[in-house]
Amino acid sequence: MDFMLNITFYAFIFGVIAYVIREVSRSVATRYIALGVMSGALILNTTLVLMRWFEAGHAPMSDKFESFVFFAWSIALVYIIMELVTIFIVRIHSSRLGIIGALQCALSALFLYFAINTDSTIKELPPALQSNWLVTHVINYFISYAALSISFSAAIIYLIYRAIFHGKTQEVVMSKDNSNLGKDMTFDKLAYISVSIGFPFLTIGLITGSIWAKGAWGTYWGWDPKEIWSLINWLIYLTYLHLPLILPKTKISKSFRPVLLSIILLVAFPTVIFTFMGLHKLPTAGTSDHIYAD
Repeated sequence: MDFMLNITFYAFIFGVIAYVIREVSRSVATRYIALGVMSGALILNTTLVLMRWFEAGHAPMSDKFESFVFFAWSIALVYIIMELVTIFIVRIHSSRLGIIGALQCALSALFLYFAINTDSTIKELPPALQSNWLVTHVINYFISYAALSISFSAAIIYLIYRAIFHGKTQEVVMSKDNSNLGKDMTFDKLAYISVSIGFPFLTIGLITGSIWAKGAWGTYWGWDPKEIWSLINWLIYLTYLHLPLILPKTKISKSFRPVLLSIILLVAFPTVIFTFMGLHKLPTAGTSDHIYAD
């Protein structure tokens, strides 16, 4: 499995290179080559997930190693679905998605790098994880995290372009020309759509976690550190989604509003990552029922 893990890691690195080339050349050929490279990496990642599932005898989502591999898979899957939607449904033939693809491949590679450097020993599931809710709860969270990672990447790119062009332009990621789009889509709009897709899955993850907690510990909500930070994540993205309705009623200039929203996303996604992989560093982590092992 270590060999397959390394091969998959390098496949995503090649994906980064392919998407950078696509962004520079903007040709149809490089678009499909980059998509093919990332799809190949996804297939390898899928093989990793299935191999671990077979070896462990349970859904591979129970420890850090498995979570890193599954997160990398989720990021690639959600991005590729987005690409396919833009090609076959929205009919976008020319876009700036290459730079998003490069960042998403880099994120998948990063989490596989974490997996490579994490103990992969198969451990017995704690009693609380021996539940049918494991798959439903975790899959919804990882799908949401993957969609939110796209919003994070889009926000970074948007702010960089705003800095480069001094606020005089909003770079178009997808053009309405010869497509089913009603108007041009900018990176900040793509970020908002990504959160709109990811937030319902985040909500389902939170709800299923509460139901699972009731069965495992006898209470829907115990103010556990993991529960608190999951709620913080949810509230941040809830606020982000509602701000476009609130900001027009404030004195904040129209030109600065997308900048503010993008800055919120730069804060929001790191809190998600902290909840996912950094929470065990808190002094209160020892009292958490949700943190099982490093």
